[in-house]
Amino acid sequence: MTDGHKTPSELVDYMIKTGIDKATKPLFKLMLLGIFGGAFIALGGAGNIISGSTLVKTDPGLAKFIGACVFPVGLIMVVILGSELFTSNCLLTVAYTNKKITLIQLIRNIITVYLFNYVGSFIVSYITVKGGSFNSDSLNYLQDIATHKVHASAYALFIKGILCNVLVCGAVLLSYTSKDTIGKLVGAWLPIMLFVLIGYDHSIANMFYLTAAKLVDSSFEVSLIFYNLFYVTLGNIIGGMAIGLPLYFCYYKKQEWTTPTCRSGSFLGSMCFY
Repeated sequence: MTDGHKTPSELVDYMIKTGIDKATKPLFKLMLLGIFGGAFIALGGAGNIISGSTLVKTDPGLAKFIGACVFPVGLIMVVILGSELFTSNCLLTVAYTNKKITLIQLIRNIITVYLFNYVGSFIVSYITVKGGSFNSDSLNYLQDIATHKVHASAYALFIKGILCNVLVCGAVLLSYTSKDTIGKLVGAWLPIMLFVLIGYDHSIANMFYLTAAKLVDSSFEVSLIFYNLFYVTLGNIIGGMAIGLPLYFCYYKKQEWTTPTCRSGSFLGSMCFY
């Protein structure tokens, strides 16, 4: 470790260690932490809608930038408070590749976390919409975002999902490299701000946007929600692997132990050479 920050090889070791911990976590803890993870991302999404909607009519570019600056609060809470998030848990493929966890453990984790991320997202969606947190401008902005997401092509959703999770997992890895809270905050904030600003698709964030849109407008088709989440989720999985596995293959250092050569002698006793 240099200056309190992990080197790339130390980061890979930490990814494996974290993957083992997540894969062996009791089911109830996965469920509870998954709810929190989904709720935190949804709160970031709600902040994005409210902050962006105030400026979208006068300066759409600035509105998007302000919303992008607010959204990372969700992932920062996930990282600092140790919640479970489907997209970042795609990095468990590193521990699986290293043969430290089984395929069953990998699938158990990501499916459980994905489902309970939705539970947390739904709770925040319901409270935000039914509690009146969105004014008319926010509701219109939400509907515009949701409509755009469900009418994008499958290919566009898939490739945007890939780059989204490259940045999300990159944010998590940057936070791993730092020992202090400020370093973790900055490391998590910058890549997340970037993915929102560019307009990439995050499956858990989309759970919030699309569910909230459905709660606002009952005619919003559920089939379109599943359509969006299917292709974005596939892209997110590929994106997590696309950043985690190359780092593993480039920087993982297998510990090698040298077998000692020992000799016995009446005068010197036993001596071992390494």
